[in-house]
Amino acid sequence: MNHMKDRNFNPDSVPGEYNVVALWTRYRSERIRAGVFAGLFAGAMMLVFGMIYSAFKGMDITTPFRISALPVLGNTAMAYGSAAGIVVGLMVFFTLAIVLGTTYAHFTGTNHRGNRFGIGLTWGAYGWIFITCLFCPAFRAYDEANIPRGPMFFAWIVFGLSLMSVAWFDKNAPQK
Repeated sequence: MNHMKDRNFNPDSVPGEYNVVALWTRYRSERIRAGVFAGLFAGAMMLVFGMIYSAFKGMDITTPFRISALPVLGNTAMAYGSAAGIVVGLMVFFTLAIVLGTTYAHFTGTNHRGNRFGIGLTWGAYGWIFITCLFCPAFRAYDEANIPRGPMFFAWIVFGLSLMSVAWFDKNAPQK
């Protein structure tokens, strides 16, 4: 029976049933490292999406960088040519991307494509609902900037699906 614990299966339940609690409470440094890199990659993909959208709308392509600085710097973050808005925005944005990527990697635990895809979509929807629609409007500067929520939904979906890259960075994770 001890060999069952090592395989992340619950020996007290149906044979072969996946024990997610055992998976989620296990610390794996290689998976966390993969999550950091996946978060950075997904963040970069989200910023690229935002830059393309900004270019099509005739806005400054650094707008996505500065949006993340709104809660910290206020309205001055969106001033044209605001270097502080860009730097602070990138720091805030990539910090959040690393946290979300690490959490995603920890909770997926496997490199199974179906699991990563479903949780990626969920993660994207989560980011849009809780960060774009609930958290950020609590800051007056963000609310006054009138960031369009529709395109932000697609940006968050790009982020969530890009988190599937965790499999590139963690080759040792189980496939099933």
